Amino acid sequence: MSENNRISKTLSQGEITEIRVNVDALKKSFTFLQNLTPGERKNLPKINSANKIFAEDSIHTLESAQGWIPKVLTAAEARKDLTLFEQLDPIILELEILLRQMKDTQIIAGSEAYRTALAVYSLADAARKMPMEGAQSAYELLKSRFSQSVNTSTPSEPTTSTDE
Repeated sequence: MSENNRISKTLSQGEITEIRVNVDALKKSFTFLQNLTPGERKNLPKINSANKIFAEDSIHTLESAQGWIPKVLTAAEARKDLTLFEQLDPIILELEILLRQMKDTQIIAGSEAYRTALAVYSLADAARKMPMEGAQSAYELLKSRFSQSVNTSTPSEPTTSTDE
């Protein structure tokens, strides 16, 4: 595939339906998932590779049934939480990779469509100057749409002349 056309694909309605069915099935596998508020997401203490060993050692301390530990803190629940954390890790990694690939593919497809639009806009500008039939109205339509667009990834409007 050329650099200007890295993606040449559309999804059939059957493929879209299959993907949605699979996503729904995946969601049903995770009936226990929770949502955090932005505050909770920011303020909850987080486990990482450095403090995971601390958490494991704390669970071992709980498992030794020290008399000074309140009964509300149970090794079984702490172990379940740590195990779930570890089980979700590779699944999240795979889903993050898939999501990144989907987003990258969407960026490529959108970029290709937008580059084509910019080329058509420039061609319409050149054609109206010749003048070629229909080019002026096409240029005016594209110019008004381009001016209305808010695309921060485009540094500037394509070079056009004000000659009419």
